[in-house]
Amino acid sequence: MHTPQASQTPIDAARQAHRHFLNRYYGISRHFYDLTRKAFLFGRDSLLTELALDTTWRSLVEIGVGTGRNLRVLHHLRPDAKFGGIDASDQMLQHARTRCPWATFAHGFAEDVDYLAAFGQAPDRILFSYCLSMFQDPRTALEHARQQLAPFGKIAIVDFADLGGLPRIAQESLRRWLSLFHVTPLQTSLFDGLPHTLRFGPTRYYLCATLPRDDH
Repeated sequence: MHTPQASQTPIDAARQAHRHFLNRYYGISRHFYDLTRKAFLFGRDSLLTELALDTTWRSLVEIGVGTGRNLRVLHHLRPDAKFGGIDASDQMLQHARTRCPWATFAHGFAEDVDYLAAFGQAPDRILFSYCLSMFQDPRTALEHARQQLAPFGKIAIVDFADLGGLPRIAQESLRRWLSLFHVTPLQTSLFDGLPHTLRFGPTRYYLCATLPRDDH
């Protein structure tokens, strides 16, 4: 007797569609992804250096870990720390596991992934590097990450900002180009009501933000 499967919710369907998109896109591009991203993902290395110089943390999880490039940089600078990564792309996770055998990885979506189940402990730091701008619900992802942090933990973010310092034509062209990759530059309203520090790169092309777990 055939038992009909429960129908997917709109959220589940959207996530499956996004997962398929990521696997198709990164199935090939993962092999040259890092080389192409150097040209326009600015501010990453400065943030990674700041993280490495902060010796108050011992564990870090990166959301949207991609190829594992950022974790490799951090592991080189902080070989004493524990590292983990979460990604919605099966292709990228496979690639990152190969490149970072010392890290722990899990498939998941930032809006509701169980950090404790995936890594066995709440992380001291959670890193979002040019991935919030691809999320369907970045605010929920941030609020959820804050709840998953260890006591006195912090979230570190680098991502596309509102591009407000560019000429209007350049802004519109860049936004159209980014939309081809399902990217929407972040607005500062994303952080409204959340404790945070925020700074911008030149022409407000990118932003760096820090969010603590606690409000004080």
